[in-house]
Amino acid sequence: MKALVIGGTSNIGKAIIYDLINHKYDVEFTFSNNKREADLLCNEFNIISHKIDIREENQVQQLFSNINQIDLLVNVSGVFTLSLQKDLEMCDFDKVIDINIKGTYLCAKHCLNSMNKNSSIINIASINAFHPGFGQTVHYDASKGFIVSYTKSLAAELAPFKIRVNSIAPGLIEAPYLHDNNNPVRKMFVDRAVLKDTVKVEDIATTVTFLASNKAIDGQCIIVDCGYLIG
Repeated sequence: MKALVIGGTSNIGKAIIYDLINHKYDVEFTFSNNKREADLLCNEFNIISHKIDIREENQVQQLFSNINQIDLLVNVSGVFTLSLQKDLEMCDFDKVIDINIKGTYLCAKHCLNSMNKNSSIINIASINAFHPGFGQTVHYDASKGFIVSYTKSLAAELAPFKIRVNSIAPGLIEAPYLHDNNNPVRKMFVDRAVLKDTVKVEDIATTVTFLASNKAIDGQCIIVDCGYLIG
């Protein structure tokens, strides 16, 4: 089986690549700027990378014209910025919307001619789509809300063609800057999360592999948040 990971050099992207390879997928991935990390991944696993700006439709079209058939597309690429709405610059708004929304849409649109039957698209959303109260993230929250709704609508549209579409909404992802238990972001999240922990990238990766293999799940958003939303 062949998988394409959009945004493979991110922490989540790398974890997804590792897990898919462990499950015997033939993996290719895209990146935008981090050539060093892309080269390391390619050398470690002997896989193919593609440098691409997913905001540019001609580049996305070219990408899929060079890929014959795939069984799984994972849309990982996304950006996050903080700003009060009254201070939000249009350039920051456009960047978030263009990458998180337009990029996901373009990759899902142009992958269809390359997809085998019984294949799958998985989009990475965020718990911000369901809990838009963190502050200074209105534009980001809206972009991830789009991912959840888009996933459901696209799943209904593609079901007759045996292409399933699902999404994953991660909570706060563990990162080096969060290792201090007194970090205010970590503390806010862990205090409410019923499992009293942050989400590991491996938790997202194993969810991707699970959704890709389970042919009875379609149009769903799987929340992976250590129980934050029920806290």
